[in-house]
Amino acid sequence: MSKNPYEYLKTDCLEDVAPVESQSTWQVTDSNDESIFIHTSQLPDGHWVYGYMVYWKNGRQSMLRTSAENGLFNSQRESQLYAIGFMRLYLSYFQAETRDAITRAESRLIQAELF
Repeated sequence: MSKNPYEYLKTDCLEDVAPVESQSTWQVTDSNDESIFIHTSQLPDGHWVYGYMVYWKNGRQSMLRTSAENGLFNSQRESQLYAIGFMRLYLSYFQAETRDAITRAESRLIQAELF
């Protein structure tokens, strides 16, 4: 498996940390069959953290709680971009419509950096 292309955005958190409540949720997909939600929160020190929830077509769920354990990021956009990069590692597991939504979401985040 290849590496997350946005690994350079992440700072590892070496402390024991508890998950935090999500302050923002971004629904990446519009499909009723498969859904991806990326959760983000800003910590008191100014860093951003992420988590996600995936509802698969087969009825199963995958989740990662929002926590500094997943890495620290300088902005919400960077945390979201890292999460999208993680989803890209598993594109072959998603339906075509979901793969397209992940690609569009990544493009929007990259373009946001240009402006």
